[in-house]
Amino acid sequence: MEWVVVRIATITGDPRGRASEHLVGTAADLLGVPAADVGVARDQTGRPRLTGAARGLHASISHGRGVVAVAVSAVTPVGVDVERERALPGAALARRWMAPADADWLTDQPGSLHTSAFLWLWTQKEAIGKARGTGLRGGGLRQPLVLPTVWPDPPGSLPLRPVPGSRAGVACGSLPEGLVLAVAGQDRPGQGDIAGIRLLIGPPEAPAS
Repeated sequence: MEWVVVRIATITGDPRGRASEHLVGTAADLLGVPAADVGVARDQTGRPRLTGAARGLHASISHGRGVVAVAVSAVTPVGVDVERERALPGAALARRWMAPADADWLTDQPGSLHTSAFLWLWTQKEAIGKARGTGLRGGGLRQPLVLPTVWPDPPGSLPLRPVPGSRAGVACGSLPEGLVLAVAGQDRPGQGDIAGIRLLIGPPEAPAS
């Protein structure tokens, strides 16, 4: 059993509708059931909730700038966030919104990596907030992270790191087409038969209808 299954795909059209389709298809693939047996609703905060055959699975959605990411887990509340790299004043934004340790770590990186470093920080905090069901409210942008001394991680990798002060875990990495993806779970996988993160690229094979 995987800790979290994540699917990322480029999209056209209505992002919210396509995100729901991808979530339904991913949950159906995970369970080995027809997509028609799976539904998705929203709770009062707008958080996705799987129904039908996938009732009880945890889910999260992120979309924007022509890309969607969905995450599904049977073992932990989950959060996912995806961003496409673009020109940003990363150092200034980190100084304004994040903890001094985050901003110091970012400015220690080469200038050419400041935007990537900011999105690496941002997406993890978003994913952690989604897993907790709080978003970035209540100081979520100042959530401490494990700040590696050697960075960036190898392209395409999603190394799982602990979230300081909690049982949660978060993984983040750079993917092709300038994408930064983060996924978090309230409970880190322990020893035993639970594997890590399964990353799927592209839409579900079967139509989610």
